[in-house]
Amino acid sequence: MRKLGIAVGVVVVILILAVAAVAIFFNPNDYRGTIQSELQKRLGRQVNLGQMHLGIFPPRFQVDNIAVSDDPKFNDTTSFVKAQELDVSVKLLPLLHKDVQVSSLNLVQPKVELIKNAQGEWNFSTIGSNQQTGPAGKLPQGAQRPQPQQKAPSTPSGQNKPSESQQFSLGKLVVSDGQVAITDQQARKPRTVYNHINVTLKDFSPDTPFTLDASVQLPGKGTQEIRLQGKGGPLQQANMANTPFRGSLDLKSVNIGDLQKFLQSSALTDTDGSLSGHTNISSESGKLAANGQMTLDKPRIHGIDLGFPVVANYDVNDDLVSDLLRINKGNIKFGQTPIDITGTMNSKPTPSQIDMNLRANAVSIAELAKLAAAAGKAFAPGTNVTGTLNANIQARGASDKPQLTGTINGRDIQASGKDIAQPVTVKAVNLNLAPTQIQSDNFPITSGGTTVNTQLTLRNYTSNSPLIDATLKAPNAQLPALLSMAKAYGVSGVDKLAGQGTLNLDLHAAGPVASLSSDQIMRALNGTLALNFNNVKYSGVDINHELASIGGFLGRAGSAQKDQGYTNIQKVTGNILVKNGVAQTNNLQALLDVANVGATGTADLATQRLNLDVTAVLNKAFSQQVGGSNIGGFMNTALANNQGEVVIPAMVTGTFQHPVFAPNVQKIAQMKMKGLLPTGANPLGGAAGGAGGLIGGFLGQKQGNPQQPNAQQQQQNPVNQVLGIFGKKKKK
Repeated sequence: MRKLGIAVGVVVVILILAVAAVAIFFNPNDYRGTIQSELQKRLGRQVNLGQMHLGIFPPRFQVDNIAVSDDPKFNDTTSFVKAQELDVSVKLLPLLHKDVQVSSLNLVQPKVELIKNAQGEWNFSTIGSNQQTGPAGKLPQGAQRPQPQQKAPSTPSGQNKPSESQQFSLGKLVVSDGQVAITDQQARKPRTVYNHINVTLKDFSPDTPFTLDASVQLPGKGTQEIRLQGKGGPLQQANMANTPFRGSLDLKSVNIGDLQKFLQSSALTDTDGSLSGHTNISSESGKLAANGQMTLDKPRIHGIDLGFPVVANYDVNDDLVSDLLRINKGNIKFGQTPIDITGTMNSKPTPSQIDMNLRANAVSIAELAKLAAAAGKAFAPGTNVTGTLNANIQARGASDKPQLTGTINGRDIQASGKDIAQPVTVKAVNLNLAPTQIQSDNFPITSGGTTVNTQLTLRNYTSNSPLIDATLKAPNAQLPALLSMAKAYGVSGVDKLAGQGTLNLDLHAAGPVASLSSDQIMRALNGTLALNFNNVKYSGVDINHELASIGGFLGRAGSAQKDQGYTNIQKVTGNILVKNGVAQTNNLQALLDVANVGATGTADLATQRLNLDVTAVLNKAFSQQVGGSNIGGFMNTALANNQGEVVIPAMVTGTFQHPVFAPNVQKIAQMKMKGLLPTGANPLGGAAGGAGGLIGGFLGQKQGNPQQPNAQQQQQNPVNQVLGIFGKKKKK
């Protein structure tokens, strides 16, 4: 036993001495031409190698600045592969005889250029095709043709010299931290660059199966790994899509934002979360099958947390030649709410054609409502919605404008929240979907003691100008109930309004719309509103402060000293006519603590622009308190009637959200010239001295004929915020 140990030790020492001798006397640069020529034969491409170094354990060549040319049919200006460093592992025993036999390659930080031509062929499919690389062949950019080197030693006896027809093969190829650029000329897509790619390819030969392990580590926190593993081959060079492959795709805690940057895609804009899952993949003869599960944790849409995970279980087939995707099973679970999707998508035409079915059976609407609120489609963020939903929808035709058939039924829907004073309920709503129209039944929306009867029909919805026909009717509706409904849906402006009173609502939206956005629907709106509100608080502007600023008595005793940011309104009355989305009034009045304000003009419900002519008559006591005819703006921005009341004409411009007050100099001049001034009892007319219809006379219109809108101006009355009930949805 002792002799055996000594013998093994002697062998080890001899091997070490032999390897050391090779390291001393073997200069790899002497064989650079041989290695370069051998690689060119195997790859069928021009190869340029820089300085070479010899590593001992494991035995390997280290090559600097390697470049492999592309197939000139695809690209004759840029290298197919460029790398700062290449490790070439060689077999030890042949190396002792100065015979170089490559076993594996390791490319460090390479740059790989992949090109798919108009015929669907990839540039890597011609590797190893033994194209001739004679002296006339074109070298990679920046490369130099190799100089004649020392003749390589003859092949040992009994070993066949590689022939010209020998296929390229390699025991192992490793790509570390690589960059891959892809140009798809067939799909006419621009060049896209992907970074931090790692690939391990084992037992590669075009005519035999090989093992692939490819991954990318995304920058950022956590694991964030995308990994493709499996066994593929033999390569089908005539059509790479027919190459067999069986394996799996795994995602581990991949951040959606980082994935979007990596893919350089805008498809996931305003979406975030952590994606994980496993997919089994099988592909052969151009037929791809995939099944598995993906989970999106902590999803956020438009910066809003959904508060539940989204889990997708799927089983799909894709014909890579015809671009036909078949969804055999598609189950998407939003929290505890499952939606089933089956059908096909043909991506060959543009736009793609779909034939899909969506089903939801008695599912909770809570998670879907959160999703709709986050996407800005319905409901205000923070609104809690309960109820059940049944849906059976068949979608056929163009993916961007499919024709729908089926039904959607909602039951016992209730919306509530901290900003909703009274819960809003819909006992039942039914939508019938047909290829030419979508129609609802007449369904009541209830809050408190107020019911708004609603009906919707949408015709020609797949055209560029669908026709809408919708009605909203609510006689003697209570203001708090209407505010709750508007807040639940996410209508803008109403969060600044509170109070009591009634509103007679009768609105009808009819006609063509460019889209189904709230702006377009507002432009189709027609009808009337009769207001009778009291104890209103408007948290948008301090009207007393604005009047004091215009009248020149800001800072006087008893007047507003600073802007409080809100106005208390004792009573609001008036009639509003809505015509093609523009609200018009000539008799809107608001009674404040210190003044009676009258307003005429328009408000564009789609753009929220205002064009209001406002006259404020300060009560007699307050007029005297701030100085009467001694105020700073007297005879310039304010006048006094014969009852001792200060009259301040103003224009209100801006929007519902941001009204802008300014003195109405033109009206001041008219009042001076005619000597007709309104009174606190009737700020819109009935001036002191018996004159009537004062405001109507100034506007050149009869009493009761609303002023036509001026699209170029933007104006608002503080109480006109009421119109915001029918304004646009809140911007996210």
